[in-house]
Amino acid sequence: MKSLLVFRPLNLLIVAVLQLVTYHFIDFNHPPIDKTILLLIAASLCVTAGGYLFNDWMDQSADLINKPDKQYVSSWSKGSFWITYVCLTALGLGLSFIVSIDLFYYYLLVVLILVLYSLWLKRLPLIGNFMVSLLAAFSVYVVYLIFKSQDYKLIIFYAGFAALVTYIREILKDMEDIDGDSSAGYKTFPVLAGLGQSKTIAMITIVFVLVSYGNLLLQWTMNQFKMPILGVVLVYHVLCVVVPMIILLYLTYKSRVKSDFTRLSAIVKYIMATGLMSMVFY
Repeated sequence: MKSLLVFRPLNLLIVAVLQLVTYHFIDFNHPPIDKTILLLIAASLCVTAGGYLFNDWMDQSADLINKPDKQYVSSWSKGSFWITYVCLTALGLGLSFIVSIDLFYYYLLVVLILVLYSLWLKRLPLIGNFMVSLLAAFSVYVVYLIFKSQDYKLIIFYAGFAALVTYIREILKDMEDIDGDSSAGYKTFPVLAGLGQSKTIAMITIVFVLVSYGNLLLQWTMNQFKMPILGVVLVYHVLCVVVPMIILLYLTYKSRVKSDFTRLSAIVKYIMATGLMSMVFY
């Protein structure tokens, strides 16, 4: 049972809810749930779970130091790994093909990027972080690509939000894993430049997201709603997204040791979830 944690069930749940919310709440003309969105979500979960498994399998040497208490694949045989990975990936691609040939090609590219990330890109400074950020944005944008009736501006905003917050989390994660990555010979940005410059990049990105999100509240949200709904929307945005981001900025500045970065990673996941769930207001 413990080995199932390799698939990051909480992260998979976030992906599923995110895509369902993107499908429904940005365009109320859709039925709440239909076969196409369920197939798209199932394909996303299979491909994502396969990506997690492949990454953990290829990352075992670094994870012995980074996550000694989370060696979920260490008990797997090589055969079990390959059978499970191939089945998950094939099922994901098969489900995507049922939705459309375009989605099949999109997800085939995603699978390739995930493999390259695990084998090579994650070992390079910032490039791997950037690619994972693009995949996070794509998990939102792909709903628009398939249904093409969502509010395009909102899709772009939330895809960008997902990308930037994921980018912050990836940098913080690299800082958290600096010891194991250095031991394994990875050339991540924290390994090459140190924690100080890495924190600077993370903090600049946090400030950029804060400013962009504030602009959404002032320029967009204020024109979309009237009181008392406006008050509810603003309170949600401020308390559930803006304040946690300010806390994240402060704690990033104060962070020093691995446990600090582990806590920051959890805060970023919370911000990602609450920020993306705010689309229910639109």
